[in-house]
Amino acid sequence: MAPEFACQTVKITDKCDVYGFGVLVLEIMTGKRPVEYMEDDVVLLSDMVRETLDEGKVEECMDERLCGKFPLEETIPVMKLGLICTSQVPSNRPEMAEVVNIL
Repeated sequence: MAPEFACQTVKITDKCDVYGFGVLVLEIMTGKRPVEYMEDDVVLLSDMVRETLDEGKVEECMDERLCGKFPLEETIPVMKLGLICTSQVPSNRPEMAEVVNIL
């Protein structure tokens, strides 16, 4: 769910759907849940993917069932699109028409 759903002062817009789409993309690419609950921590999938991409370790966040079926250089733009869609700031998310155009 988009972060703005938790804030009563922020208007709910189509950008919430874009956020949801971004989460779905990241779930498919990584095979992980949107939120992982650890003993002392909560890890958001988008944060984990962003950190892993920043470190240049794309293969570490890919779902192992997808590894070897797609070239890594083709998966990076899809993951980056998922990250853009899951931006915490709604105005930084693209319109869904832009997302479709990118795909």
